[in-house]
Amino acid sequence: MTDYSKITALYSRLSVGDEDRDGGESNSIQNQKIFLENYARGQHLTNIRHYIDDDESGRFFDRSAYSRMMDDVENGKIGVCIMKDLTRWGRDYLQVGNAMEIFRRNNVRFIAVNNGIDSEKPDTLEFAPFINIMSEWYAKDISKKVKTGIKTKGMSGKPIVTEAPYGYVKDPDNKDFWIIDEEAAEVVRLIFRLFIGGKNRNQIAVYLTQEQIPTPTFYMKDRGRGTCKNKTLGEDNRCKWNKATLTNILTRQEYCGDVVNFKTTKHFRDKHNHYVDRSQWHITENVHEPIISRSDFETVQRILENAPVRRPNGDGEIHPLSGLLFCKDCGAKMHIRIDYRNGGKRHVAYCSEYHKGKAKNPKCSSPHIMDADLLPLVAQGMG
Repeated sequence: MTDYSKITALYSRLSVGDEDRDGGESNSIQNQKIFLENYARGQHLTNIRHYIDDDESGRFFDRSAYSRMMDDVENGKIGVCIMKDLTRWGRDYLQVGNAMEIFRRNNVRFIAVNNGIDSEKPDTLEFAPFINIMSEWYAKDISKKVKTGIKTKGMSGKPIVTEAPYGYVKDPDNKDFWIIDEEAAEVVRLIFRLFIGGKNRNQIAVYLTQEQIPTPTFYMKDRGRGTCKNKTLGEDNRCKWNKATLTNILTRQEYCGDVVNFKTTKHFRDKHNHYVDRSQWHITENVHEPIISRSDFETVQRILENAPVRRPNGDGEIHPLSGLLFCKDCGAKMHIRIDYRNGGKRHVAYCSEYHKGKAKNPKCSSPHIMDADLLPLVAQGMG
């Protein structure tokens, strides 16, 4: 039996774009709240508590308010749960079915007002599975239509990303066109100059950190942009640049004035984007004003492609020749280690293919012992 002394949970959810897709303003959070409160009072239900997920997709069930409500169900705090319709619950029929079973086990009465579903009236539950399946079909259909629209837009050469990259902003008169954000663009130019001038990414990161230049994440957050605009960030990291951030900047072809679309993909049930092979990208050249010349960008890509792989040696230092020597048998890069076995000290050069266990040439099957007195001289000559 339902215990009406417990909480009457009123659950509201609004997806991004629901006002356009699901019946307009009537689905706003405010109107859902009023609708549910009026219904609960009409049923003489008390001890009302709202659980609200705003800007949350029905495809996913790790929503904060929904998770909190289900915890309260499992802990025996809720007696009745009311939603406007089953689509507010979610658009995955298996997940909704599992949740309905949790409600049943915990003697929670469930009501979906617009669907005419009330768990105290078993006859009304007959069509619930069908409604849930149709909700998931709807989500798939919407996803397909959205992807088709994005595909059409992307193939036309318009950017499909939500935000313009660091160094650009969207033109206020044309959201499909980027204009240069001069303050950030100057940092991008500086990074390219330093890298072409011989600084590696770690050295550039140290320099930018010392100069107290905010990272792209903080710069864009301060201006209400980027994926972290609504997140709390640790101020200790405001100017803490790293190699990964610099690699992302140095490899962005958009800085040549190009639009690069379809770098990532995702399934309609998946929150996260997944990178795809470069061959699947769609690149439209010379769309917006470049920050970096194409020749400088191509120079940087050649440097990055041939950047030596350097590994720490036994002393915890990077040997100056590591990644700069090549195996005479197969041509692969060699990495230098220090071997202290048997009470001595010797430099050992490993073929990278041998190190990976992929050496095809049998002569690469053992490390090369190098002359310890010769190594510093060679390194000095190359420096």
